Amino acid sequence: MNTGSNMQRIHGLDLLRAAAILMVLAAHYPKPGGGPFIRLLNLGWAGVDLFFVLSGYLIGRQVLKSLADGNGISLREFYLARFMRTLPCYYAVVTVYFLLAAIRIAPMPAPGWKFLSFFQNFGIPNVFSPSWSLCVEEHFYAVFPLVVLWAARKDLNNRLLKGAAALLALELVVRAALWLAIRPDHQSADRALAGYMTYLYYPTYCRLDGITLGVSLAALQHLQPSVWRRLMSWGDRLIAAATVCFAGAVLVLWQRYSFLCCTVGFTLLSFSFAFLTAAAVSERSMLARLRIPGAGSVALLSYSIYLTHMLALEAAASVALYCGTAIERLPGMLLAAIFLAMFAAVLYRGVERPCLDLRTRFLSASRKRPESGRLIPIPEAR
Repeated sequence: MNTGSNMQRIHGLDLLRAAAILMVLAAHYPKPGGGPFIRLLNLGWAGVDLFFVLSGYLIGRQVLKSLADGNGISLREFYLARFMRTLPCYYAVVTVYFLLAAIRIAPMPAPGWKFLSFFQNFGIPNVFSPSWSLCVEEHFYAVFPLVVLWAARKDLNNRLLKGAAALLALELVVRAALWLAIRPDHQSADRALAGYMTYLYYPTYCRLDGITLGVSLAALQHLQPSVWRRLMSWGDRLIAAATVCFAGAVLVLWQRYSFLCCTVGFTLLSFSFAFLTAAAVSERSMLARLRIPGAGSVALLSYSIYLTHMLALEAAASVALYCGTAIERLPGMLLAAIFLAMFAAVLYRGVERPCLDLRTRFLSASRKRPESGRLIPIPEAR
């Protein structure tokens, strides 16, 4: 969800980022009734998996490019850049939830230590439910550069790509074991949902497919340039591959709580988004050339929208009710759109943008020091 703004913006990736946040909004927006169309809209939760692939690719590209260029990795700069990008906005929104709880407008985030330390995805968050995916990303940021440094001491290319394949296989095994342990398909609707979300959907150890595939794309780009060039030559065939994988994922995920849904469903979905991400950076793909007005602005605000959209929807629903309407109706939808834009703009202008500017100054000062703290891995003696 949080990508490196210091890297040159790529229109295709901005388009995917905008699509991802719109998918999330479609899933979380209150919808009357049911039926196949509503279920399809509710599959917008898959936008989070698209964010995972994008984050894996962009962060992987940033770290692996630095290594490939012989510049090493500065852990200090990496963690400063990541945490200045993500933490201020997150803690600002968490503070709002604590304040709302203090005046008894909303439940207290509980237990509080989980929300402060990014562990609320081990369990079901009682408020601010979208924050579970931020936990997954923060865990990724904390571990990834250390894994790369370890892998680069001997054979970065071999260790990283083989490790990615092993992790994808492990994800399937873990989810299969958990599904067999809880059997959500044999539970009542409420218990099935609670078990599925608690043990299969939220935990970091079950949701690493997208990040792993994103990092794998970055590894191909900077460690296997000939393979990457061949992949980029596929152009629109990458979109076709993404479409096939996505259709397969929808068919599997449609069978709610089934074995295939809870195991390969996430993997198929992540492969579809990995192909789509590759298409977004391929000059031969129409996705890379496509220009949609407003997509860049939505992409720029995507993190702030993600953090604030539940608050905005709840506020819009209250105001709509006071005005004698509902946000499921057209006037309420317009009101919700205004609130979504307003809340995101306040967070972006008030917290995100100033912190990004401050980050730029900190990183600039750090890089001017004689000792930059960069770690260049030394191959182990064979």
